[in-house]
Amino acid sequence: MLRQHGNGVKTAMPLLTDTQEAKTRTRRRLIDALIKVLPLMVLMLVSHSGGMRAFGEIGIEVPWYVVILVEVFAIAPLAFSRTNPGAAAGVIAVFCVAQLVIGAAPGVSVLAVPLALYACAKYGTPRVSWSYLAVALLGAGALAAYFVYLDMHFMQQYDYYNDWTDSLASAGLIGGFAAAVALTSWLAGHLAGRRRRELGAISERNQLLVRERDQEARLAVDAERMRIAREMHDVISHSMSVMIAQADGGRYVLEQSPERAERAFATISDTGREALTEMRRMLGVLRDEDGALQKRPAPGVQDLPQLIEDVSASGLQVRLHMLSDSIPKLPEGVGLAAYRIVQEALTNTLKHAGPHAHAEVWVATAAESQPALMLEVRDSGRGSAAPDDGAGSGLLGMAERARLYGGTVTTRAHSGGFDVLARFPLGAEPAGSAAPAAGSLDETAPPHQVEETG
Repeated sequence: MLRQHGNGVKTAMPLLTDTQEAKTRTRRRLIDALIKVLPLMVLMLVSHSGGMRAFGEIGIEVPWYVVILVEVFAIAPLAFSRTNPGAAAGVIAVFCVAQLVIGAAPGVSVLAVPLALYACAKYGTPRVSWSYLAVALLGAGALAAYFVYLDMHFMQQYDYYNDWTDSLASAGLIGGFAAAVALTSWLAGHLAGRRRRELGAISERNQLLVRERDQEARLAVDAERMRIAREMHDVISHSMSVMIAQADGGRYVLEQSPERAERAFATISDTGREALTEMRRMLGVLRDEDGALQKRPAPGVQDLPQLIEDVSASGLQVRLHMLSDSIPKLPEGVGLAAYRIVQEALTNTLKHAGPHAHAEVWVATAAESQPALMLEVRDSGRGSAAPDDGAGSGLLGMAERARLYGGTVTTRAHSGGFDVLARFPLGAEPAGSAAPAAGSLDETAPPHQVEETG
């Protein structure tokens, strides 16, 4: 069976757990009935086999079968001592008191008291455990008083004198023995219960660790899927934009300049093959755990010149301002994020800037209190006047990529174009870059960029 929750998800786990728990409780009751109740019942019947007589000499006069029923009801709850320890001990206590009232105590049912007390201490809550320990100690005192009363009754009935000191000593010995048995049973149950709770806590902790491990594995899979989705978006978006631009250009110059059309179609072919290769590599990660299909390293900052060349071939004028020697060796993730941010920014320029736009890309290291890699992409396109269909996720993807490595991305649309500024903090200052890295920017760098890097 499936159980439907409020969120619409159906699961069979809760019902399965309830069924297993019910079977476990039933099995425990059967075992307790066989090893606790049945032996005491047999012993009780043997004790009454010598003769059936009515009770009433020192208590309420009742027939013999009532005494047997009271003793049966004082023993039978032991079958529930593990599954319902508090209720079982309460019923046993009531019928033990009834035995004192009718003058039939102590019977075989007295053996049920330490067993019930042990079960309360081991399986019950702390409140149940301490409460029935107090009840057992009060019962020991009541048993001592019962024997004092019994001694007085026989002294009056048979007209003999006994020293009160001997009577009190005998009663104290009986009550003390009963209290000692109760304390011993409770202490044994308490120690066993503490060990049981410790083992339960360890088992629960292990289950939590297993669930956390599974959850971390699922989160890792989700993160990898998100990473691949971002990679796919960047590759497809950029490649399709270049291919569309080349196709449009090739169509217009096909008759006037066949050579330029041939170059445009060659660029479309190369870009399509490049996109297909990258998609195969990324999808191969999903198929092969050993990453055997990752034959090429991920692109990084060192691949930006080739990216600029490819974009320029599509008709967009792009200038790159970067001195490769001034850029430190970056972690692969940071280099890939920087590459994808520049790629996405240029793709947006191809899509939205207009036919006469041009772009400039600056890459430099900033000599701040903490060294950082600075990227800036500016275009001279429509900027704030460009139409927005609201369907893209490129800017969000750039911000997410930068955030993964502690970086930030700032974008600004204005009347003269669109600006993208990215900053990646670096863990340590690269070797040989003690001087400010402003030299990595040429004289055409924006003033605020020179201030940051200088």
